[in-house]
Amino acid sequence: YESQLQMIQMIGPSDNEYTYIDFREFEYDLKWEFPRENLEFGQVLGSGAFGKVVNATAYGISNAGDSVQVAVKMLKEKPDASEKDALMSELKMMTHIGTHENIVNLLGACTMSGNLFSCYSGDGTDAGQFIKSSDTGGRFLSCLSSLLAGILLEKDSTTLKTRGLCFWSCYTVRKPMENSYFWLFFTDKIKHASRQMDEEEDFNVLTFEDLLCFSYQVAKGMEFLESKSCIHRDLAARNILVTHGKVVKICDFGLARDVVNDSNYIVRGNARLPVKWMAPESLFERMYTMKSDVWSYGILLWEIFSLGVNPYPGIQVDTNFYKLVQSGFKMDRPYYATKDVYRVMQSCWALDSRRRPSFSWLVSSLACQLAEA
Repeated sequence: YESQLQMIQMIGPSDNEYTYIDFREFEYDLKWEFPRENLEFGQVLGSGAFGKVVNATAYGISNAGDSVQVAVKMLKEKPDASEKDALMSELKMMTHIGTHENIVNLLGACTMSGNLFSCYSGDGTDAGQFIKSSDTGGRFLSCLSSLLAGILLEKDSTTLKTRGLCFWSCYTVRKPMENSYFWLFFTDKIKHASRQMDEEEDFNVLTFEDLLCFSYQVAKGMEFLESKSCIHRDLAARNILVTHGKVVKICDFGLARDVVNDSNYIVRGNARLPVKWMAPESLFERMYTMKSDVWSYGILLWEIFSLGVNPYPGIQVDTNFYKLVQSGFKMDRPYYATKDVYRVMQSCWALDSRRRPSFSWLVSSLACQLAEA
């Protein structure tokens, strides 16, 4: 197991002159520690070869006496030492990154029951439907790809309506396992002052402005990660969560994704990779930089404004596909994108990574388009 999200240290002037920061030797700050007996586990939200993400209620994690809906990221039973080291390193990295409203934020961790690595905790939610919290009034919508796939456009309106994603039923509550390895994620409830909505807001209606706002918020989150010298390496709609108030959050739940049975991940060499989202330098040179994240962001924009269509529709991932990418092939403008939005996508897909915009530029560009929407 290896976290897709990585913090890097530049060692030269070029984008590709860097090393990954090794957090194994970093100290873990005990201020993040949370007692596992204060967790009640519910439904499994996602599972993969290395672990799973489980819904839970955390008692007293933000204020004494309060309960908060959280998602717990944990390793499989009987993980090996390298997997435990990897998840502990990821936890330490998350404590260094800090918080931002457009990324899934770390709230606490469980590491101290017996064996030092007996459990972990971190912050986030990966769901296939809404999760409704009666305690906090917060709602977590599933990954953006699920939301977009359920949208219908009314014939004589610019309003987009979802096909009615259903709420999960009651959770089966069980106590934390004695020798589990997990870390706890919490998607905090944040309201934009300019987009404040009451508790009964209609999650079943989206507008073009919403699609633009989703795009802007992801750019803001990536701008923050860029400022922290972080690269994501798997930026896609499936790794974006939509929460209360239509706030979006970037996450990395590769640990809990079944990549073997996920058609978005194609065998290349000895790994399964999201090749349709990958920049040419990542595909052919295994080089990941902030500018390769910008390429992936362009693919994400295409997903958003096509309402969740799989990228490169009708094109199989074969030798011809790789030749197309190398030749500079660009997908056509998706149906719901304006010419301005499409120009942004095209700028992200420059073959020369140095010609791609920064996330700061993308934030500014989309802010202008939002103001005019």
